[in-house]
Amino acid sequence: MVREFLSRFAASSSAMIGLGLLTVLVLCAVFAPALAPYDPNSSDLPSALKPPSAAHLLGTDELGRDILSRLLYGARLSLLVGVEAVALALAVGVVLGAVAGFYGGKIETAIMSVMDIMLSFPSILLAIAFMTVLGRGLDKAVIAIGIVTVPHYARIVRGCVLSVKENVYVMAARSIGNGDGRLIFVHILPNVLAPIIVRATIGVSVAILEAAALGFLGLGVEPPTAEWGTMLGSGRQTIFNAPHIVTFPGLAITLTVMAFNLLGDGLRDVLDPRLK
Repeated sequence: MVREFLSRFAASSSAMIGLGLLTVLVLCAVFAPALAPYDPNSSDLPSALKPPSAAHLLGTDELGRDILSRLLYGARLSLLVGVEAVALALAVGVVLGAVAGFYGGKIETAIMSVMDIMLSFPSILLAIAFMTVLGRGLDKAVIAIGIVTVPHYARIVRGCVLSVKENVYVMAARSIGNGDGRLIFVHILPNVLAPIIVRATIGVSVAILEAAALGFLGLGVEPPTAEWGTMLGSGRQTIFNAPHIVTFPGLAITLTVMAFNLLGDGLRDVLDPRLK
């Protein structure tokens, strides 16, 4: 089974391209201290707004900080926020969706009504509202983004649970005395992992975009910490006379989002039994 999965994964061009891009990004983030030519937070005002050159391959920002160094360190935060936010959303959304789908009735109505109310607001607007209450900071951004994406996972899991809870193997497990918790987490959820994995992979890209948007609006990490969205926000005042300040962080966000989307599309093709 594992060999078949790896074979199908290797045959998917989308999955391989996404995995390749993601591998490069992760390596850049992990080895940022070794790869960065300068201290990402070190200012050099006489060198401010310098275009790309041999000394600064991607130029400098409004405070003379090396953009390449800040991009490498910023990759750590952007990837961390994306993964942690999705992990939080999964932990809550999977449980809520599984409970709603398994029990149905008033429990399902109550849970899904709350999810529908949250989905009625634009996710970035809801995230801004949570950040206003929680305050600035990386941990607050993770919580805010994680909360606003919970409904997406809850709805997917609920639909999957509804489609399999009456299957023969679930009824057999119930007949031999398995409790509700065991039925949900041992016999049902492991059989609906494919759509959850695909959605979580693509969800990381969504979380990275929302983290960048919060940073752009000044609600992300505290300066002078390097983060791609914050870099975009601080560079918008000089976009016309020093476009490189926003071009390279924008490209970094675009490539990262594309990598996760391609990987998610590839996993969908590999894990979807209808495509075998």
